[in-house]
Amino acid sequence: MSLPNLVEDENQFISEFMGQPSARLLSLNDCLERKLLISPDSGDSLYCADIKGKQILTTGQDNYEISSGSPILYPNEITSSWINGGLPFACYESALKQYVLLSQIKQSGEINAPLNSEPARKHQWRYKEFCKSLSGLILDVGSDKPSHSIQFLSEECDYLGLDPYAGSGEFRIVGLGEILPLANESVDVVTFNTSLDHILDYHSAIDEAFRVLRLGGKIVIATYAWLERATLLKDSVHFHHFREWEILGALGNGFDVIDIMRYQDPKYATHRYGLYVMGVKL
Repeated sequence: MSLPNLVEDENQFISEFMGQPSARLLSLNDCLERKLLISPDSGDSLYCADIKGKQILTTGQDNYEISSGSPILYPNEITSSWINGGLPFACYESALKQYVLLSQIKQSGEINAPLNSEPARKHQWRYKEFCKSLSGLILDVGSDKPSHSIQFLSEECDYLGLDPYAGSGEFRIVGLGEILPLANESVDVVTFNTSLDHILDYHSAIDEAFRVLRLGGKIVIATYAWLERATLLKDSVHFHHFREWEILGALGNGFDVIDIMRYQDPKYATHRYGLYVMGVKL
């Protein structure tokens, strides 16, 4: 498969894109004013309340902590068993606890390429180019560092990050891509920027993206697509080494694929390539 590399254009982008006008990062107050947030347990709307001098989000029955300004919107079944922000290693009868523990184990091995490395910058250029037509409210599932991620989107966008872990003090929703704590038909775009292969039940994540998207809203998936050597037996981080047909097949119910870009692996490997897919909710 012959794939473009675009080194010259990417190098120009690397030197110029930081500090350009970018998406606006939403705050917790913005989310509450827009009535975006719902309970991951009941699906009811959340509002802010003060209990014994501590702010929480609540439905009136289900309560959720706010840590460093970010709401922790995991199901209460999970957070009630947390120790130091995570599930202790144990054999659980609960399917949900088993599931979250598996994700927690995989996340513990995460090693991202440095943001200023050549492979990371190549992807950043490609992703920004692919997303340049987007506008409206963007939900970024697997947001990593929001202050960096907003720079891949134009000033026509409002940005809301969601990640399973709280990070270093930047505002985001702490929750699961498989159980999005957002209201039905409340966002214009859902993005999975190299995050879908970290989600064990990626079909549920795509179903959740469909639920929270407005009619005509868009889904964007950036990932690797594998041609060969796709075994997971030596991968301590990812749940999936996708083939392209798996991504397109998962979008087949409810989304019309309107754009696909394929690029040479930014690390110059030949057994996989960079895949960027955009679909519209029907």
